[in-house]
Amino acid sequence: MVHSRASFAPFQWPVIQIATAVLMAAPLPFVVQRPASANDFAACASDLVEVGIEPSIAGTACGQALRPEEVSACVLGVVDAVDAADVSALTALSACSRDRRPKEVSTCVTDIHTRLTVDNSFEVLNRCHLSVLPERYSTCVVGLSDGAGLNLADSLDKCLSAGIRPTGLAPTFIPAQ
Repeated sequence: MVHSRASFAPFQWPVIQIATAVLMAAPLPFVVQRPASANDFAACASDLVEVGIEPSIAGTACGQALRPEEVSACVLGVVDAVDAADVSALTALSACSRDRRPKEVSTCVTDIHTRLTVDNSFEVLNRCHLSVLPERYSTCVVGLSDGAGLNLADSLDKCLSAGIRPTGLAPTFIPAQ
């Protein structure tokens, strides 16, 4: 009685498993985000100083930003799109640096200003900043103004109030003031 294999065939590689592992690992280098470099911070600070923000404020804003180039691009986009009498560069920096989607805030403000007549640029910036999805918000505002003939103020209100409201809260829930 023989309890072992008599043949010494070469080790057989599991080809399908190896191919699957290689294909799954191939896109990983493209998914990894690059770390922030010193040039991003320098570019951010110089862009902000260029639009009239004090160097100490620009340094603080860029130093605290996760993606400083997005913050400065947002400020530059807002300043280019709005009336300087309504929104200062410092106000734009405040909105852009506190938002989780600064590029979208800039796009929102620019879209509304280029497609509609805006009387109060500060209100548009504030509403775009308050929106969870600023690009979608600007599409809503422009769409309601064009499609339903609403004025800008009504469109801003209707689009910001639309959304998901919390449901099924415990009866003892008291929101924080």
